[in-house]
Amino acid sequence: MKTTARFLFGAVCGLIAVAGLAGPSVAADEKTVTYAMYGDIKDWDPSIAFSLEVMMLVNVYEPLIWYNPPGSDKQFTPALATDWKVSDDGVTWTFNLRKGVKFHDGEAFDAAAAKASIERTRELKKGAYYIWGAVESIEAAEPHTLVIKTKRPAPIDLIASSQYGAYMYSPKAAAMGTDWFSKGNAAGTGPYNVRQWEKGQHVILEKNDDYWGGWTDKNFERVVLKVVTENATQVQMLKGGDADFISLVPADAVQTLDAVPEIVARGIPSWKNSQFLINTKKAPTDNKLFRKALSHLWDYNSVVRDIYAGYATPAQGIVPKTMWGHDSTIKTTKFDIEMARKLIEESGVPAGERKITMAYIGTSEEYKNSALLFQEMARQVGVEVELMPGEWGTIWANAKKLETAPNLQSMTWWPTYPTPNDWLIGLFRTEKKAFFNLSHYSNPAYDKAVDEGVALEGSDREKATMKYREAQQILIEDAPAIFYADIQTRVAYRSDIQGLQVNPAYQGVFFHRLSRKATN
Repeated sequence: MKTTARFLFGAVCGLIAVAGLAGPSVAADEKTVTYAMYGDIKDWDPSIAFSLEVMMLVNVYEPLIWYNPPGSDKQFTPALATDWKVSDDGVTWTFNLRKGVKFHDGEAFDAAAAKASIERTRELKKGAYYIWGAVESIEAAEPHTLVIKTKRPAPIDLIASSQYGAYMYSPKAAAMGTDWFSKGNAAGTGPYNVRQWEKGQHVILEKNDDYWGGWTDKNFERVVLKVVTENATQVQMLKGGDADFISLVPADAVQTLDAVPEIVARGIPSWKNSQFLINTKKAPTDNKLFRKALSHLWDYNSVVRDIYAGYATPAQGIVPKTMWGHDSTIKTTKFDIEMARKLIEESGVPAGERKITMAYIGTSEEYKNSALLFQEMARQVGVEVELMPGEWGTIWANAKKLETAPNLQSMTWWPTYPTPNDWLIGLFRTEKKAFFNLSHYSNPAYDKAVDEGVALEGSDREKATMKYREAQQILIEDAPAIFYADIQTRVAYRSDIQGLQVNPAYQGVFFHRLSRKATN
């Protein structure tokens, strides 16, 4: 899913008292764990949430099944479905649901509730609703049997394990609508309830005593998701023992942090990549030759080697090398100042109009330093770049509206579920109203190639990959973004935390699976 909205997963902070969020050290309460988020939760409605909310979602809500980390013995783990099967023709999926499960508001979970959750997500047409696009019908065949029929073969098992758009929630809560959720309310089946939300400050999750998965005396009973926007502040909290995890782990600080005995820090493979989206509707970047020139001004190798300290590799297309559907034959743009200069002149953009704006999350050292390097390269060819650092919620809101959108917008993306179409649909397929297509890009030929790939994905992955390659080559030619880095996830957390298993399928931490090492 899915940022600059869906940014780098890391680790966070320690114990903070509920009242006033200031208090004793982590060790004072072994049952509390704190995670420092670089931004607040924007959308509380589980059918709409599509960004930083994943940290809350995976702990408060549950899908039908969970996707296991690559290399696991099994691809999936049962969640609210105990088992499932697909018909020989690949279009009828039957899920047997867990019995005796209740939502946080006391409502029973059953097939009718599961059907209502998925159908409401599809009807709202927000967030990751498009993952259910192949669905033809949903039926509560029996109280605990859900049947999903598709128009064509589709990987409903992958879709049902998505980190966005696939969570089950109470029909009673759904009836109260998005406005009810937006006040910080929730009604899932997960191990934690939402106890408190102080906007811009913190979210407090507390133990759901009736959780069907049970509890042990080692489980964390309280989770504090603390909003800490400053990179340096997060690092100091972790070093000082006031943090268990931090979400902003500077690339050049990983080795230094890992050298601290009380901290574990490392980089691990991920399905994430970073790009700067280029506004195709706003002058002067509405000019394709000018956009292509900008892509030649990006020093790809220096950025990943020096700014990302080797915790990234130059991108080759929009789909990361770690995801199926990546095609190494795609011809990508190279750093070439003279080519950029040539294209700028050919673009016909007058010298006095070669000015662009560049927005990015201000707390990211990687974005900031990459932008500064780009600004200098642009200066050398007579392009003026105004840097606009900011908080994600604000710059995202601005980027969605043409009248306030910048020419370039930072974006780090991860998939909703393991499919290349998530990048191709989420970032670049035509949208009537921009959500994550912050390039405001539209190309019927591109849309057609993507849609044909999606239609083939459940029956012929090889042909689907060919269509996705075609779509990516169109993007390279149209230059609606500077595709610059496939990113390693950088994590940093207190070394007494046990049980952490990083799964690229979910950009959240499953706190119910963790514990704190006992001290002597």
